[in-house]
Amino acid sequence: MRARKVKIREVENKNGTISIVLDCHMGYYVDVDGKKKQNRKRRFLDFKLIKDAKTPIDKHYNKDCLAKARLIANKWENSIISEEYNLEDTEKTTSLVYAYIIKETDRIKDKGTRQAYKTMTSHFLKHFPKAITFKQINRRQQAKAFYDYLTEEALKKNGDNLSIKSANKYFKRLRLIMKEAKLEGYIEDLRFDLKLLPEKKPDVVYLTLEEFKKLENTEESNTTMKNAFLFACLTALRIGDLHSLTWGEIKEENGKIWYDRIMDKKPNGKERRISNNFELYAKKYLGERQGDSDKVFPALPEDASSKFNERMHRWILRAGIHKKITFHCAKHSFAMYHIIHKQVGVFQLARLLNHTDIRSSMHYYDLCSPELKEKLMV
Repeated sequence: MRARKVKIREVENKNGTISIVLDCHMGYYVDVDGKKKQNRKRRFLDFKLIKDAKTPIDKHYNKDCLAKARLIANKWENSIISEEYNLEDTEKTTSLVYAYIIKETDRIKDKGTRQAYKTMTSHFLKHFPKAITFKQINRRQQAKAFYDYLTEEALKKNGDNLSIKSANKYFKRLRLIMKEAKLEGYIEDLRFDLKLLPEKKPDVVYLTLEEFKKLENTEESNTTMKNAFLFACLTALRIGDLHSLTWGEIKEENGKIWYDRIMDKKPNGKERRISNNFELYAKKYLGERQGDSDKVFPALPEDASSKFNERMHRWILRAGIHKKITFHCAKHSFAMYHIIHKQVGVFQLARLLNHTDIRSSMHYYDLCSPELKEKLMV
């Protein structure tokens, strides 16, 4: 068995994080003094490990990072071997970027993510010619021109300019496509990059317990929308999760009720599941139990359309609530209810929200009083 050319090394940083470095042995060379020296290349990956990971969430995060590093190392190693034996495809650099984007997008299984890449592709086609190749696009000035288009010219469906957050998101998606193309040998060195503008953190909008009760007592003829949103406030499930939720995933036993569902399946056959108990009070929004394969909210759309959001906004206004509430605010409402009224700690909240990275849960505590934050963040 041949020795690995690319090895994964960990380097501790001053700030307490651990950088992942790919160390590649490229053979030897003789310098001007006639001395034999190792020819090495190193690459620092753009994600870091958590030092002394103790919690299950931190350990899971480190494990995923190392698995990703091994995948990148294998691809780099394969490209080096191809170059050594002259196996590289010399036509790859003149391949069409658009065709590669379509191929990569079609491989994405998650519908929401796939649609996001399709939106990025529509902006790509409005700026770049369809026949642009990897050799032509892989320049910093091309990256800057595309980013300028996203931040200054690109429009949303309603005619408004893109937010900085959206512009950054679309640029990062194209840059990720380019990184993948680099690993597959379409480009040698990635030059499609630049520093992005800072994003303003969005306000976390949520319903108080009193506002939830107001909304509950306000009539709405679209009962599916009303019941699904109120149920989401009590379970933190997203609209896409509720759209596909079946009765077989709702479990009830010994006075307890919970959902247990498969979020996705990995290529190795393993399943990622989420399971959480929820309050019996939420059962009233489910209606009468049907067959295990039947959907709980059969008329609920997979995504919130503009028409759906407009109807939801009118319902919220009728309840006397003057906040910009979207369906996603149900998850924020769930989090803040558990912090304020149940005083759950950050690790318990991360589990309730199915966050694999605890840092995703920590920002909610900035919204409560300093005293409560200090008490619960310990």
